[in-house]
Amino acid sequence: MLIPKVEFLDDIQATDDYQKQLKALYLTVSDNQYQTLTVLIDLNIYGTAVFDLLDCGIDLPFERIKRIHHSFSDDLALIKMSLDSSTGQRLLEQLLALALYENTHDISGYPHSRSVCLWLFDQPITETLTHSIYLIGQAYGIGTNKRRYLRYWDPRVLALLTYIWTAPQKLQIYQLGLSHIYYVDWNNEMTVLTLPTPNEVYPAANIQKTLGQLKPLPFRFSQQQWQLLEQIEWMNMIKRQLKGQIVINDRVYDIIISQALLMAQRQVTQQQAVNNIVKSLERIKDKGVQA
Repeated sequence: MLIPKVEFLDDIQATDDYQKQLKALYLTVSDNQYQTLTVLIDLNIYGTAVFDLLDCGIDLPFERIKRIHHSFSDDLALIKMSLDSSTGQRLLEQLLALALYENTHDISGYPHSRSVCLWLFDQPITETLTHSIYLIGQAYGIGTNKRRYLRYWDPRVLALLTYIWTAPQKLQIYQLGLSHIYYVDWNNEMTVLTLPTPNEVYPAANIQKTLGQLKPLPFRFSQQQWQLLEQIEWMNMIKRQLKGQIVINDRVYDIIISQALLMAQRQVTQQQAVNNIVKSLERIKDKGVQA
C-alpha cells in the first residue's frame, strides 16, 4: 500500500474531528496521569518507511516483535515516547493523525489497512511484553494443537474481539500485564478496552486456586467464536458501508454479529443477511432511536 504524504496528515490535523480527538486524548492522559505511551505499529503496511512520516522518524528507536506467522512479510514494532516531552507529544499527535487518516480512508470499495494499531499507556517495553504480544496473536484450532494466527492488533479485528472474547479470555490478557488497550474505532474515535481483574471475573471464588486453573495462551476458541472470526471480512465490509451514516455502537454490532453467525451456520444467505441488517436498522430509525 502506498504510504500517505506528509501533507495528507497535515490536512487531517487541520480538521475539527482530529482536534476533537486530540483534545479527548490529552484529557485521558491528564486524568490518568499517564507518563509514557507505547504504540504498536504494523510494519506489514508500509515497512519502516512509516517512520519517515514522523518528525524524528530517522532517529526513532523501536522494538521488533517476533514474527507471529510465516505469512507476514514484515514484523510488528513497538515505539515508546515520553508524554512530558515536546518530542513525545509531537509523536503522539502525528500518530493520531495517521490513525485517523487510515480509518477515514477505509471506505466501501477501497479497504485501507491499519499501520497504527494499539496504544498502551505507562506500559514499559520489556521482554515479557514483547513475548505477550506474540502469544496473543495465536490460537489453537478446534480439537487440535495446531496454531492459527490472530491479527488482534488490527483495530478492526480488536473491535470484534471485544464482543466475542469471554471474560476468562480477557483475563488471560490481563494476566500478561495489559490492563487497558486503546485503539481508534470505526467511528474514528479513540476507545479503550479495559481488561477485567481476577476479582471481577471470579468474584466469589478462591482467586489463587481459580487462576491456577486458568488456561495459558494461546487461546482456545469455541466453534462459534471461530465461525464469527471467519466472517470478519464480511462484517468489516458491512461496517465500511455503514460508517459515516450511523454510529457503529453496541446495538449495530449485535445486529451484524447475529447475522454473521446465521450466515456462518448457513441459515441465511449473504444477501438475506444484508437485507436483515438493513431492516433492523430501519426499525431502529423508525422508533427514533439512534443506531
